This record gives sequence, structure tokens and C-alpha cells, in this order.
Amino acid sequence: MWKEWNSRISDFDICKQWRKERPTTEYEALNVLLFNIQGLSTHIADLDCFIATYTPEICILTGVGSRIKNPAQIPFYNWICQDGTNSFGGVAMIIHNSLKTKIVLQAPNFILIELTILSESVLIGAIYIPPSSGIPFNLLETHESKNFYIFGDYNSKHAQWMCNTNNASENALKCWLDEKGYQLIALIKPTSKISDAVINFAITNDAARWRSETIIEGTSDHYP
Repeated sequence: MWKEWNSRISDFDICKQWRKERPTTEYEALNVLLFNIQGLSTHIADLDCFIATYTPEICILTGVGSRIKNPAQIPFYNWICQDGTNSFGGVAMIIHNSLKTKIVLQAPNFILIELTILSESVLIGAIYIPPSSGIPFNLLETHESKNFYIFGDYNSKHAQWMCNTNNASENALKCWLDEKGYQLIALIKPTSKISDAVINFAITNDAARWRSETIIEGTSDHYP
């Protein structure tokens, strides 16, 4: 700056040069709300409140139930819905219409989309694993060619993510994570109101820069 100040270049040319050399943004914040809604028909008021209060770009809902076939319209958001394998399963993604996305894969209790942000494509997923069901590793491994973030209710407990006990599905998931070198975006507070378990989280190949928190609100038996 001292050289520019004492040179004979005009103030206008200095400002123009500074504008050209302004550093570019390396990443853009993405606000994702993950919520086991325990039936869309009974807890839709919670969803309306969360969207109005926290304005997420993406809402990922699990345990949506039968109303998934006819969801309520939400201004400025688009729905992607997928049935489950039972009456209380299913997943949905509510995506702000400013985002550029396309559907990559849909299967029972599973949605995977491609999101383009700042000229980079990442995969965002929604998953619900019913209690006592096996982990669908074949679905989780469809993402391996890109950066991915698969959010959901895994119904899996392990001491490593603040659960008091381990269950069989979580032991299998933990071994798979270690083998692949993947990471969790998990909370340090329980996500269930009926136990101390953290069963709602995300799996990713890169958890850097993510910050997560439990919202102690809502009438579902899960905290968002």
C-alpha cells in the first residue's frame, strides 16, 4: 500500500486494481435442518415453526409417515419425497428454490441429490433406518465419487457418539466407517427425548467446517 500511495497512479486506478484482486469465497455456509418428525400429519406445526425461525436451505425429514404422498406446500421450497418400508418410515427433503439440485437416487427410506454450490457439486442424502434393521451399505456407497453428506435417523447406538450402549447395527456401522475412513457430523447432546442416545447424525467424507447443535424444541420424540 505504501508503494501505491507514493506512486503516480490515480486513486481510481488503485481502487479498480483492488477490486480485481479481491479474494474469492472458498466456501458458502449451508444451513441444514435434520428432524425425525414422527409423522408429518401430527407435527407439521413444528416444521412450519422451525423453517420460519431458522430459515434452513435444506430440511431433511425422517419418520414422515403416510402423509408423505400429499405434503403441504411451503412458500419458496420444493419437496422431494420417498416412501418407507412401514407406516412410520419414509424420508423427505425440503429444498429452498434458490438452490440448484438434481435427484441422483431414490429408494425406500433413502434420497440422494446432487447440489451445485460455488461451481462445486456435492451429494446430500436423507436416510431412515427402522429399528432392528440392517444398515443399507449398498446405498451409502453410491456416493464414493464425490464429497457427500448423508443425514438421517440411523437408529444406531455406539459409545463413540455419546450413547451409553452399543447395538449390533452400530457396531457394523462403526467398522464400516473405520474401514472407509469416513466421519460423523454428530451432536454431543441426545437427539432422542426418550433416551440419552444420539441416533440422528450425518456420515461424510469431510466433516471440516461443519457445526452442529441440538434444538431443544418441538413436540416430536426427537429433537431437531
